[in-house]
Amino acid sequence: MTLVDRSAVQDYYLPAIEEITETTIANKISSEIDREDVVKQIIRNTVQYGVLSHRWLPRGEPLFHDLINGIPDIPGRSKLENYCRLTRQKGLTFAWSDTCCINKSSSAELDEALRSMFRWYRNATLCLIYLSQTNDLSDVESDEWFTRGWTLQELLAPPVAKFYNKDWEPLGEQENDKEDEQIVKHLVNATKCPKHALRNFLPGPHDVDRRMSWAANRRTTKVEDMAYSLMGIFGVVLQPAYGEGAEQSFCRLVQMIMQSRGSTSVLNWVGKAAVSFNSFALPSSPRCYVGNGGFNTERRIDME
Repeated sequence: MTLVDRSAVQDYYLPAIEEITETTIANKISSEIDREDVVKQIIRNTVQYGVLSHRWLPRGEPLFHDLINGIPDIPGRSKLENYCRLTRQKGLTFAWSDTCCINKSSSAELDEALRSMFRWYRNATLCLIYLSQTNDLSDVESDEWFTRGWTLQELLAPPVAKFYNKDWEPLGEQENDKEDEQIVKHLVNATKCPKHALRNFLPGPHDVDRRMSWAANRRTTKVEDMAYSLMGIFGVVLQPAYGEGAEQSFCRLVQMIMQSRGSTSVLNWVGKAAVSFNSFALPSSPRCYVGNGGFNTERRIDME
């Protein structure tokens, strides 16, 4: 297990990328897929890596500096080792984890990571999802992983996902658990996301009220992350500003969705209005969308 930088990854894949010819691309273009999508597909099949989705431990996760200086014997070490082992077994050379692959002492690198997270999970060959409180499918829906803010996009973004229980045993038998009807049934129950979104999620500023409702009962350690974790889902970009507070960051998200010509369903909310803005038209948090899946004819605004 070795930490490598981007240049090492680029050097590793460059020979394979240079072998891609115009003929290779032309042979795959058809009436159903254009050149741009063909190129994306070829690159995706060439540049392969795994990503990890998990619930952070209260303490003891290996961080960036730990991999630089040598990982100490801390609780999160075995999790990282098991993740890398399974990724390797799947035939992947590179694995990415949010605990140790982001230098959080660099504000520029952290900002880039927050804005790029959805895309990194989207482009991954495989997302390994570790449910640390789950024994088997009978108790999967009660796992705390389903209550965290960032794990929503980590579930929706990757096309291929594999779930593991607390002992790193697979919960499904298929290569892609998003194709396993039994697992998907539990995912729908736990997240309220429909099957088509779980299997083929398209980011963008549409179905806003419904998508906000998926995040309404989730939480994050840093309050601003509740908004930042939704950027990729709605296809918008925010400049992270920790310290601005939960309401301010969420209102900026809503404003960006509206500026992106998002669905008018962004205004289909109930509950407490944001007090940090002159208008009472903006909701204060995702909880204002609890239960929304369509137009609410009994909408009211709580200005207190």
